[in-house]
Amino acid sequence: MPQKSLAFLVLGAVSAAHPARAQELTSEDRESEAVGTAGANEPAVAGPTPEAEAAVAPSEGWQTYVSGYFRAPLAIGISPRRSPDNPAAPAEMQLSYGPTRTVDANYYSFAYTRLQEQDWAEFFVHARKEHVHAAIGGMGYWLQSTGFRNNDAAWTPGLAYLTLDTDFELAGLKPNIALTGGAFWPKFGAFPKYDTYTLGQFRQLGEQLKLTVPLGPEVTLTLVQGFGSARDGSSNILAPPPYQATVGLVLLHYEHVQLSYGEHLDIALHYNGEWTRDPNLYQSTVVGRSFSNASEAYVTTIGAEATVRAPFLGSLWVSPSYIRVKNGWALGEAGTEVMHSLSGEGLATNYLAWSGSLTDSTGSGKLLNIGFLYENTLSGIQGKPRGSASPEVTLNVFGLFTDVTLDLPEGSVISQDHIGQFKYGADVQVQPLDWLSVMLRWDEVNYNLGDHPGYVFSAITPRVTFWTHFLSGESLYIQYSRYRYGGNMTLAGRWPWGTPLVAGSDIVQGGTYAGHKPDMDVVRLQASVSF
Repeated sequence: MPQKSLAFLVLGAVSAAHPARAQELTSEDRESEAVGTAGANEPAVAGPTPEAEAAVAPSEGWQTYVSGYFRAPLAIGISPRRSPDNPAAPAEMQLSYGPTRTVDANYYSFAYTRLQEQDWAEFFVHARKEHVHAAIGGMGYWLQSTGFRNNDAAWTPGLAYLTLDTDFELAGLKPNIALTGGAFWPKFGAFPKYDTYTLGQFRQLGEQLKLTVPLGPEVTLTLVQGFGSARDGSSNILAPPPYQATVGLVLLHYEHVQLSYGEHLDIALHYNGEWTRDPNLYQSTVVGRSFSNASEAYVTTIGAEATVRAPFLGSLWVSPSYIRVKNGWALGEAGTEVMHSLSGEGLATNYLAWSGSLTDSTGSGKLLNIGFLYENTLSGIQGKPRGSASPEVTLNVFGLFTDVTLDLPEGSVISQDHIGQFKYGADVQVQPLDWLSVMLRWDEVNYNLGDHPGYVFSAITPRVTFWTHFLSGESLYIQYSRYRYGGNMTLAGRWPWGTPLVAGSDIVQGGTYAGHKPDMDVVRLQASVSF
């Protein structure tokens, strides 16, 4: 198959040093999520839900507090390589910045496994009284004092929102209704093992209305509606010089309904959409890149998620989704984050062969996805609460599959209009002591299913974690990952002045080792805390 047909795959597969942004189920996530997500199986960290679930004790004044989270990793890639200034010399051991020469460190790539997640820090100041909760917070994905400074990394302030809620009685029922407004990130279909979303996370300025109705002692119905906008200016680079630094609206909406039966079952249906009608983003008259083309762009997602929890058998989360994209190139770098993509443009780049040439792809097509996560514990098998067994043993089995169909324009030189991708794995964690746990994880990622071999890699990862007590919010761990790569999983390169060899591949840094195998060994030491 001609290389052009797979160029868009390589961009994500060899990604290296592009930092992630919201990679952790942190206090902010718990604060701003729209509804308790079915299947979010990671332990909750500090901070109540945005509506406070009407559980705040009455008070004459405001109650204020601070919550936050940080993750500070040291990652070292280890590999014997020939010297870049003397390729004829024997290979010698090299130590590199880990994410630079691994394939799974880019948060915005299907290849992301979360083994090599990068810096993240955030803090939030909260003020609340009965039925009122306000919060403002800042965040950043690059810890600046350690050397290289990345000005784009500082998101301060990042979120600011207000939630008002009230209880009332209707036909014998006692619902709660909550209205949130401001800048916040509601999310659905959260997949903690890969830190992505099968249904969507919305980086919005706007509103959300949530109605929670208790239908019985154990049955609860939750309805969520939201509308907002992301503010984008990135697509002005498509206009001819002189470029205009304008800001435009990317509009979005979402509707979500969830039925819960005690601790045994959560089942939800979901719909969301994203589009633009703002001519400030596209003032170009270039054929195919005009406002008329942009006004036809959209992303539509339909999906569901369900979590079933059974005594002795553990819990199973499953979330299918269908995503339809048209002219994804026109939807900028903000809006709906879904399937490792930050926006419609991200979907177009990651899956739909968009690389800047409208003659080859307009970033249009569809994705059929399904994610699953099974978890059980030794204490659960014994019919006891989590942590009762000594030592406690936790098993997770997980996977994410996507089937992509591309709508390519006539005359496109891209010959592959269909691709399947599948990643899956399992981990076992043993906690013999309150302050110590040992984990072993295995990951397999097939980046191009079917008759395109070589786009595959796997990793085996042992980890030792030190806690203050059982699964607490603060930890230090040391981990080692050993990778195996298929023949087509290679590092990409750059021109000497930094321009990518392949359009859109600014996330890779193969350099003089372009075309070589990525590092097979990565050692990692990480400190993290949530409060």
